[in-house]
Amino acid sequence: MGTHDSPHCPRSTPADRRRDAVRDVLGVDDEQAAITPDVRHGRSWNRDGVAGRELSWAAGDDGPSTAAWLLRPDRPAESAARPAVLLMHAHDGVKFYGREKVADGPDGVPPGVAELRTRGYDGLAVATGLVQAGFVVLVHDVFPWGSRRVPWPELPGRARSAGFTAYPPGPDTPDVRRCRYEAAAREHENGLAKAATLTGTSLAARIVAEDLRALNVLLATDGVDPNRVAAAGFSGGGARVAHLLACSTRPRAGVITAMMSTFADVADGRADDTTWLMITPGLPAVCDWPEVAACAAPRPLLVQFARNDSHFGLQGMRDSESLLRRAYDGSDALTTQWFAGGHRFSAEMQVDAADWLLCTV
Repeated sequence: MGTHDSPHCPRSTPADRRRDAVRDVLGVDDEQAAITPDVRHGRSWNRDGVAGRELSWAAGDDGPSTAAWLLRPDRPAESAARPAVLLMHAHDGVKFYGREKVADGPDGVPPGVAELRTRGYDGLAVATGLVQAGFVVLVHDVFPWGSRRVPWPELPGRARSAGFTAYPPGPDTPDVRRCRYEAAAREHENGLAKAATLTGTSLAARIVAEDLRALNVLLATDGVDPNRVAAAGFSGGGARVAHLLACSTRPRAGVITAMMSTFADVADGRADDTTWLMITPGLPAVCDWPEVAACAAPRPLLVQFARNDSHFGLQGMRDSESLLRRAYDGSDALTTQWFAGGHRFSAEMQVDAADWLLCTV
């Protein structure tokens, strides 16, 4: 399926007006950006040099609370404030879990996550590597993943039918129920995006509002240097980073992994495999996708590309790199890295991202 070129979409709003225009599309204003929720604390644990704590807070809607994990280097005698990373979990085609995909909690690795990490993360928990590099890490669920997922009884009939079609009634093991849920949730995401559009918003707008709350939680956390906080994410998590950087000036830097191309590239036969986190009504009328991320300029930004990324075309990724460089106007604050392989956050990419953050934040 091809697309036609249009001089009207995507547009390129002048840089001095772009941030306000993107924020307007995402429905973010200064008051919303300033919301810091009351945080509830749960269990603590220590494992592999990581000291963890369960957190939760109201998500700002009528749904379940946001569940999160705060992870620190296990050095209790230390008093100096540390740099921190707000780590965004990805889409991964898995909504039953959120934070569990990139971090280990008090109960270890849940069923199905080891396989997911093998497929997309070289078997690693991304958060553990960042903590071992010296960062405090906050990873939280957002709608509709993990603790913020839509409960099975609340899914519409069409979505539940898709789940039963993929996994017919029979032996109802926990694994079967989880896989059935994923098939249903995959169908339901389109309905959620339609409903959001009809009510004048978008999935991306709802999620960035939750990410702004999480950012405020991290900035207010004891032992975190609020002037040294970054955001990082792979795939759909990278889309969340781009939106957060456009909507807030408080993160000092950002890392976007395997989530950078142009809207034209996505429209040219790849939209069906692209998360709604990147496809937001009204946004292409403001600017192209790389220019959303470049709203961060001149703050440091690392963008990691996978040469054989199945989600994007090579030319689209190269075009996006050119747009990023133009937006940063030759500034050394922009770093781009290219890696062999497909759509994944490999061990090599994780190490390079942590090293870049250490040098930058």
